[in-house]
Amino acid sequence: MQRFISIWNTYTTREDIVDSVRGLRQRSADLNTGAASSMSGQVEKKPMGRDVVFLLDGSDGTRSGFPAMRDFVQRVVETLSVDDNKDRVSVVQYSRDPAVQFYLNTYTTKGEILDTVRGLRHKGGRPLNTGAALQYLRDNVFTASAGSRRLEGVPQVLILLCGGKSFDSVDAPASALKQLGVLTFAIGTRSSDSRELQNISHDPSYALSVSEFTDLPSVQQQLQSSVEAVVIDVTPESPTVLEVLTSTTSGLRPA
Repeated sequence: MQRFISIWNTYTTREDIVDSVRGLRQRSADLNTGAASSMSGQVEKKPMGRDVVFLLDGSDGTRSGFPAMRDFVQRVVETLSVDDNKDRVSVVQYSRDPAVQFYLNTYTTKGEILDTVRGLRHKGGRPLNTGAALQYLRDNVFTASAGSRRLEGVPQVLILLCGGKSFDSVDAPASALKQLGVLTFAIGTRSSDSRELQNISHDPSYALSVSEFTDLPSVQQQLQSSVEAVVIDVTPESPTVLEVLTSTTSGLRPA
C-alpha cells in the first residue's frame, strides 16, 4: 500500500504516472489468488442494518394496554435481522423516570430479545415524562458505549408507544434527537396528544394513532414498511489505491 501511495510524491507529469500505472498493471498479473481475494474484500459493501430502540409508556394509565404493547414489540422484532448482527434492539420503559430493559449491545440473538420481551412487567408510576425519557435516550442509549453504531453510519430508529400527554415538554429533547439523526416513529392512542406525537416524530407522517393499544396490529404493516425503508447502503470508507490511480489518470489534465 505504501509503495502505491508513494507514486503521488514521485511523479509530476501525466506521462510518468501513466507509465507507472502500466507497470502496476503488469505486476498485478503476478499476484496470487489470496492477494487478489484480499483486495476484492476491501471493496465489498458492509452489511446493512438498523439500531432500533423501543420506548414504552409504562405509566399507570397504560397498565391494561401493556400486554398489547409487549406483543407488538415481539411481532416487530420477529421481522428484524438480529442474528447476523444487521439489526440491534433496545427496549426502554418509562413513566416518571426511564428504565432500560436492555441496551442495543445487551443481546446478539433474536431469541434472547424475544425471551426478555415476553418477560417484561409493567413499570407503573406517574406522571408521564416523555420529554425526560427522550433526553435520556439521547444521552444514554443512542451512544457507542450502549451499542449504537450511529458513528458508523447505521440508521438509528426510535419507536415510541405512548398512551397519554406528556407532563413535561418534549420540544427540546425531540429536536435534539432529530439533530442526532434519529428517525422517530410515534404511535399513540386516543388519550395521547396527536400534535405532541407529530412533534416528536422525525416527520409528522411518522406519527400513527390507534384507539387502544389492542388495535396496534392495524398499524403494524404501515410501521414495518416505513422501518424497512430506513436502510442506507454504507459504502467502504475509501476505494482501493488502484481505483484511485486509474480514475485519476483517465481524467488527468495538463497543468
